[in-house]
Amino acid sequence: MEWMAWIAEQRIQEAQAEGVFDRLPFRGQPLPPDRFAHLPPEFRMAARVLVNAGVAPETVGLLRELKDTQRRWNAANTPEEEARIRREYCAAEFRYNMAMERQRRMFG
Repeated sequence: MEWMAWIAEQRIQEAQAEGVFDRLPFRGQPLPPDRFAHLPPEFRMAARVLVNAGVAPETVGLLRELKDTQRRWNAANTPEEEARIRREYCAAEFRYNMAMERQRRMFG
């Protein structure tokens, strides 16, 4: 494996000399937060690959729905509205947990 590391290092140095890294987004800035940090570690790479391919995993959309519902629940103005949104949240949480269980069974 040392030869692979040596080749990789050589290519990185060549790219640096050519200025390839000078045009990267976020140069000189901290990297943006990991959008998949909420996923279990064993699913993060798969999620990145799928999203980069234009196919988002079901759990990503469901988690987005969960967070949106939680925001609306926290902003509810009446007890009736809060109860309705709480039911929506519980249903969304159930769908998310079921999707996560399907992924665990499929990948693990």
